[in-house]
Amino acid sequence: MGRNQHVLADTVSAELEIPIRKGRLFLQRILDLVADDLVYTARSELRGLGTFQAYVRPGRIIKHPKTGEPIQVPPKKTIRFRTSRALLERLNQKKRVPKSSYKPAGSRRSRLRPR
Repeated sequence: MGRNQHVLADTVSAELEIPIRKGRLFLQRILDLVADDLVYTARSELRGLGTFQAYVRPGRIIKHPKTGEPIQVPPKKTIRFRTSRALLERLNQKKRVPKSSYKPAGSRRSRLRPR
């Protein structure tokens, strides 16, 4: 199961012993900086994780599934992610790193559904 932004921010807040609100602002600012890099320089590198790179997917002609008539699909900007060597090695280890057992006390899930 993946983690969403709130769980990541809550984990950072707990580990750094800072208020949850500041942890969420911290994570949001980092994500904003990565997004700004992609918009303005078309590349953002996070050492140990990988590289995000913007590129233009070329336009193409496809057939409409019902009528069969050709449709022009315009070029579109999208993102590619290339994993770092360190992360690939970590993913391919025989011995798995244990998952974090941290679950935030005030999470939305715990409020909606009793366990």
